[in-house]
Amino acid sequence: MVSCTENFEEINMNPNAPEQVSANLLVSTVTSEITRTLTEEGYSDGNTITQLMAKNNFPGFSQFDWGDQGMWNFFYNYLPEINDILEISRAEGTQNATYEGIALTMRALSFANLTDLYGYVPYSEAMSGKSDGIFTPVYDDQETVYNGVLQDLADADAALAKGEAIAGSSGDVIFNGDATKWRRLANSLRLRYLMRISKRRDVSADMQSIVNAGNYIDSNEDNATLVYSGTSNTDSWPQSTGRIGGFDEKSLCTTLLDYFERFNDPRLDIWFDRNSDGDWVGIPIGLNQDNARAYDDEFSPSRLDVELFYFSATQAEAFIMKNSEVQFILAEAAERGIISGSAESYYNEGIRASLSYWGVDDADIEAYLLESEVQYDGTLELLLTQKTIALWNVDYQGWMDYRRTGMPALETGQDDLNGGLYPVRFLYPSSEQTLNKANYDGAVSAMGGAGDNINTKGWWETGTRY
Repeated sequence: MVSCTENFEEINMNPNAPEQVSANLLVSTVTSEITRTLTEEGYSDGNTITQLMAKNNFPGFSQFDWGDQGMWNFFYNYLPEINDILEISRAEGTQNATYEGIALTMRALSFANLTDLYGYVPYSEAMSGKSDGIFTPVYDDQETVYNGVLQDLADADAALAKGEAIAGSSGDVIFNGDATKWRRLANSLRLRYLMRISKRRDVSADMQSIVNAGNYIDSNEDNATLVYSGTSNTDSWPQSTGRIGGFDEKSLCTTLLDYFERFNDPRLDIWFDRNSDGDWVGIPIGLNQDNARAYDDEFSPSRLDVELFYFSATQAEAFIMKNSEVQFILAEAAERGIISGSAESYYNEGIRASLSYWGVDDADIEAYLLESEVQYDGTLELLLTQKTIALWNVDYQGWMDYRRTGMPALETGQDDLNGGLYPVRFLYPSSEQTLNKANYDGAVSAMGGAGDNINTKGWWETGTRY
């Protein structure tokens, strides 16, 4: 009996059920699920709130009849896995600077989305349940969260600059462990978030430094995209796995149709199909159920291109960030005098990058840039209108720009349920009111709203620098 206790722990270890998951498995889950979900959110609701699409059925979101939109639980479910990757990447024996940079980038992306969507969020204590037994974390203000986000991205840049190789399968579905491309994404996100807080802070030196270093996305080859394999429902463009009736509920919005007709834009024929009469027809934003169905029956709005967005499991991609967005960020920064350079050149490159990504050939791109309504006129309204179009399917980034700048100008629909106001945040999930009530109440009070309110502006929206 005594001898049976020798090497007890080693004998009772199950090699088929390891206690610690490897970094590559965690990275595979994190990069695929976050990229896929961000794009699906952009397709479903991000395009709606920027009036690129509208629904002819169940149109409550465009009427601003909002409850919990679900992104809170999504990000807080994956942040512990990101934290695990970070711990593995820094531990003796599994240390790897590239995994560290990937984890820091994804953590920054997650927390930036959380604070942009909700306002005050648990940050400093968010991952302290296992380590410190804190299961009701305090909510931190947006400035604190943004300080952390920008520091994570700067640290990611430093880690990824080492160019450390990953042995074997990286698990990374975005760049396959390419440290150089991850570094470009980290710095491109820094440009996004520095511009976002530019009404509050002088971000000139930081943005110019990134531009001077040149380690940011500046070609479509560096786009942070996920290409679907189509081998299963999970690995397919999400809309291709649903019912055709659900797909047909989304139509071209009249706002986007106005842009496209004004610009003579080739993306109209790429993203949408003509209706049964051979016409391009949009549907107004913000109609209620009865009016949306009546409008659909009478006018037959153009639906999304069925070959690209429904019948193919692999043609449409998911993405975190593309070159077109980066170029428009730099165009705005140059126009506002935040960085040196030609705003017009960056603007034109943003258009080229977007049209090229969607398959428009070079000759048609150059012809498009010569359209009188497309040629850069030095106005932020034109610049941000083109940027909003290029942000098609890119989660809620167009809405973030609208909240910061008011451009392009958007109006609520005729059946709006928010008193004519364009909302600026999501509501906290109801679970927070029961599971973390004291900190929830403190956050709602600190943000200054009349309760948990979709019209309460955040820190970066209320700056006075411009």
